[in-house]
Amino acid sequence: MILNVESILPHLQRKVRPTKSDASRHLICPTRETRTKLNTLGDGRRKCTVCGKKFRINKVTEETKLQQCAEILLGFCLDFSAQRAAQITHHRYRLVAVYYDHFRRLLTEKNLPKEKIGLLSEHSGHIHILQDKSRCRWCKTKLRPGSEKGKPPVFGVQFKDTGEVYIDPLKDDEAVFHFHTSGSQKEVPGRREGYAGFICCGKFHRFTKEEKAADGAEQLWTWIRQRIRSHHGIWKRNTGYYLKELEWKYNHRSLQPDVQAQKIIELMPADFLTSWSLKPEPHSAAIPPKASRTKKVQRGT
Repeated sequence: MILNVESILPHLQRKVRPTKSDASRHLICPTRETRTKLNTLGDGRRKCTVCGKKFRINKVTEETKLQQCAEILLGFCLDFSAQRAAQITHHRYRLVAVYYDHFRRLLTEKNLPKEKIGLLSEHSGHIHILQDKSRCRWCKTKLRPGSEKGKPPVFGVQFKDTGEVYIDPLKDDEAVFHFHTSGSQKEVPGRREGYAGFICCGKFHRFTKEEKAADGAEQLWTWIRQRIRSHHGIWKRNTGYYLKELEWKYNHRSLQPDVQAQKIIELMPADFLTSWSLKPEPHSAAIPPKASRTKKVQRGT
C-alpha cells in the first residue's frame, strides 16, 4: 500500500532548493570501481568508455527522496506509528523513525522556548528524596526500581481562551511551587490562570476546579491515551517530544492530514534533504536503548 501524496508532494518540491548538479556526474563503473566517463544507451543503461561494461544505475534521486519524505510525513499526520508507516510505505524502519524524530523536533521548536527545549533532553531526574525513595516526589506515584534515572520533567497543561492546549515542561523548582499551590497564580496573557493539571509518571493529575477546564482536560487526556496506545507506549527519554507532537496535533485536529502535512512542510528547512541527518542521534527516539523503553502514557488518574 502506497499513500496518496499528490496533494503534498508539490509543496515539498517547492520547498527544496533547485540543484544545478549534473545527474551523470560522480558515477562509478562497477567493474573498475573508479569514476570514469559513461555513455548512456538507448535502453537507459550506461556503458563505461574504458572497459566497455554495460550496467544499470540504481541511484536514489532527489525525486525519490521527496516521494519518500512525502509518504512518511503523511503517515506521521495520520498518527501511524513508525513501524506501521514502514509496513505501509515499504520504506526502511530506520528511515521512517528518523524522519519522525525530525518532524517532532520541528513541532517542539515551534511551540517551545529554547531553554525549555534543553530541559527535555538534559533533565537528569536525580532528585534528592529524604523519605520514601520508591515514590515520586511530586505526585507520590510508586516508581519502578531504577525508573528515577532519566526521569522526564513534570509537564503542566494549560488551556488558552481560544481552546488550544499548551503543554509546558517544568523545572524542578517550578514543579515544587506548582504542586504545592495547585497551579500558578501568575496570569499569562492569552491563557487561563494556572494549570488544569500536570503530567507526571505517565499520569494526568487534574488540579483544576473550573468545570470548563476540567472537561477540556478530560477530553485531552482521552485523546492522548488513544494515540499513545496505537504506538504501544513511548520512549521515556523522549516523552516531551511526543507530548509536544500531540499538543500540535490536538490544536490542529480539525484539519485534514494532508493540510497538517502542508503546515509541517512550511516549518521544514529548504535544504532538509542534505541538512537532515538520516542517522539516529544519541538518545534518539528512533533506535533507543532497550532498557530505556517504558509505556509512560497509558492511563489516567
